[in-house]
Amino acid sequence: MDITFENVEHCYMQKTPFESLALKNINLSISSGSFVAVIGHTGSGKSTLVQHLNGLLKPTSGKITIGQWLIEANKKNKQLKQLRKHVGMVFQYPEHQLFDETVEKDICFGPMNFGIPEREAKRRARALLETVGLPETILGRSPFDLSGGQMRRVAIASVLAVEPNILILDEPTAGLDPQGRQDIMKMFYHLHKEKEMTTILVTHSMEDAATFADEIIVMDKGSVFIKGAPSEVFKSADRLHSIGLDVPETVKFILKVEEQFGCKLPHDVFTVDQVAEEIDRLLMKKGT
Repeated sequence: MDITFENVEHCYMQKTPFESLALKNINLSISSGSFVAVIGHTGSGKSTLVQHLNGLLKPTSGKITIGQWLIEANKKNKQLKQLRKHVGMVFQYPEHQLFDETVEKDICFGPMNFGIPEREAKRRARALLETVGLPETILGRSPFDLSGGQMRRVAIASVLAVEPNILILDEPTAGLDPQGRQDIMKMFYHLHKEKEMTTILVTHSMEDAATFADEIIVMDKGSVFIKGAPSEVFKSADRLHSIGLDVPETVKFILKVEEQFGCKLPHDVFTVDQVAEEIDRLLMKKGT
């Protein structure tokens, strides 16, 4: 499902002394099936932006089109429940969303709430445990008896159980160690490719944005500051520095190598392995 924002603004606590304009004149489009990263410093409007996509927040002005659904300012939308079936959201610390007495019941709650028969919901629960890297044997256990990492994976399975077309990830790796973060992001990327979902990642990690996203949206003071492919966004290092953001460590390294050797290297390589390959090519060229 394609997503379009047209002249969208959002004001918190409107018409009170605490009024705050969080989004300003947002105009952007997100293509169906793409992987988009939304980056920006704290308070830039990242989370406010994505919370409009399943109706958690509604625009103060403007409109948002999500597939066949239209969300407009000052108009009631009676189809939000159906929209939320298609837009899944994994919040920061998603394990805080767990509430039921067993893992199976927690995962089944979402699909059954949308009218999926219990038998099918249980089938999905079993299949999703394997998807998120957990054993089927924990289905009957309380989610609160699990480790923190396991709880997070159960919470993610609960979101995936409704089989959304759009998956929103709002800092889903917060609090994880480097290996845990890498494992979770690889899992999301695999799901994105396998299910052909539109995936929107809100993150502070430039490395994750560079590695996984087809397109990056940079937010600043409630507005879209830059939008483009990772190679386009990260070559604007000075512009990013001007709003308190940085580029991935691999990009910094490439820039240093270019300065040292007086050469040009591709700016669309972001993993350590990709950079190593480019450096190896450069050294072989220098040696000939």
